[in-house]
Amino acid sequence: MTDRAVTRRRTARLTAASATSVAGELTEISAYGCRVVMPVDPTLAGAIELSLDGASPVGAQVIWNRAGVLACRFDAPMSRAQLRALTIQDN
Repeated sequence: MTDRAVTRRRTARLTAASATSVAGELTEISAYGCRVVMPVDPTLAGAIELSLDGASPVGAQVIWNRAGVLACRFDAPMSRAQLRALTIQDN
């Protein structure tokens, strides 16, 4: 599955052992990971939990963190149904 741009604003909430819960915006997603824009400490790395658009949290790893943009890899691939729900455009 290829990366998909998110067609409407989707929220992301990050929780990490070294940080309190932080809200942001999901900008890209694939079955294996995502990119989110959120104001986090530039040293944030490692294991996190992401709640995407209010869904149950999923485990992920921060791959890189630059200027308020995080690239994350999910601990387990997202199902096709979950991915579709996050990328489909509302009419």
